[in-house]
Amino acid sequence: MNDVWLKIAQFLGTLNGENVKRESYVRTPEYEVALEVWKKTEQEWEVFLETLPAGEQEKAEEMKERLEDFASAQEKRAYIQGYADCVQALYHMGLLKENEGLKWAEKMDVH
Repeated sequence: MNDVWLKIAQFLGTLNGENVKRESYVRTPEYEVALEVWKKTEQEWEVFLETLPAGEQEKAEEMKERLEDFASAQEKRAYIQGYADCVQALYHMGLLKENEGLKWAEKMDVH
């Protein structure tokens, strides 16, 4: 990965999870619905887990944690990709210029 994008990803990664109570934090209607559904499902999940033998409970929890980790990684990637896309859009609009020290990892054909 290009060093510039790695540094940007690290910086934006810290912004992504910092302050979810800030005024500019985006919470889409789809997110709100999914959150409410999950809150209800989480209670059902706990009841369901109790019906499983101990070893199966542990396995199910590990699988849930892996899924949560994957979802978090997807969210972080999408967040950083959004910034990268924004920067490229600004570049293609002529508002940012490429310079000797900063070059795009790939060129896009924009029509």
